[in-house]
Amino acid sequence: MSKLLRVSSVLLLLLALGLATAAQSKKGGNKGTLDKETFMDMESVSGPAISPDGKQIVFTRSWVDKVKDERASNLWIVDIDGSRTRELTSGTWRDSQPVWSPDGKFIAFLSDRDGTNQLHVLWVDTREASQLTHLEQAPAGINWSPDGKWIAFTSFEADNDPILAVKLPERPRNAQWAKPAVIVNRLAWAADGRGPLPQGFTQVYTIDSMLGGTPRQITSGKYNHNGPEWSADGKTIYVSSIRKPDAEYLHGDSEIYAIDLKTLEVKALTDRKGPDGNPQVSPDGRWIAYTGYDEKNYTNNVASLYLMDNAG
Repeated sequence: MSKLLRVSSVLLLLLALGLATAAQSKKGGNKGTLDKETFMDMESVSGPAISPDGKQIVFTRSWVDKVKDERASNLWIVDIDGSRTRELTSGTWRDSQPVWSPDGKFIAFLSDRDGTNQLHVLWVDTREASQLTHLEQAPAGINWSPDGKWIAFTSFEADNDPILAVKLPERPRNAQWAKPAVIVNRLAWAADGRGPLPQGFTQVYTIDSMLGGTPRQITSGKYNHNGPEWSADGKTIYVSSIRKPDAEYLHGDSEIYAIDLKTLEVKALTDRKGPDGNPQVSPDGRWIAYTGYDEKNYTNNVASLYLMDNAG
């Protein structure tokens, strides 16, 4: 697999250089120079995913829609040797984050083609696509179950619990009252470039990979969950999270958790001080690889690769 990853990285780099050169040639600019005249002609490639049989790579190709002054993207596919580069999806929307099904017949991806970013599935042979979700918040972290029947993903769940138990007088119709006070009760409530952040948490869901429908919520509580990974038998999902009291004050002290899909029981597999994340399950399901480090309050840390059995 490492060889395939190197091939895909070189391939995408060559594609990016080719797209950049084409944009510069179109404007007559100097080779290797990006200026204000060529900036909006630049295209980029990202998110390569190798097919299960190792013969093809699907990736995201993006460009700038000058009329709408926004970036658009579609899915493209190429053979592992760099030949037969071709388009899988088309249109001025944002298709991204392609993930192959275990049998290589389908590709799950995100797209805003209905006006909101939702989870879709593409039939590779016919290029037909179906929309699986109709969520208020965009999904992320797509991961197919080993049998291909389910897809796990994460999505933001708003926390609407009132901060203060104060009931204001009933608001008259068409009232022109002053805006209510902004009450902040969390450490991270705003971010550069985004402004005030919505209050809530990232949860894990599963959905039927062919029919879609209402997703099943797998995690709960006032915690964020990331990187859902299926067990080899499809009965457990592993996540990285800080499921501890005052989790917001424990920045970086995440653990790997196992969630039984039948009972939704949550079991912590790691317990050290420091971040543990990115769980990956071995093909036989016996081992879990993950990254992290021991927190020693250094100004900089280098993450290491760890291996544990599926019982922690």
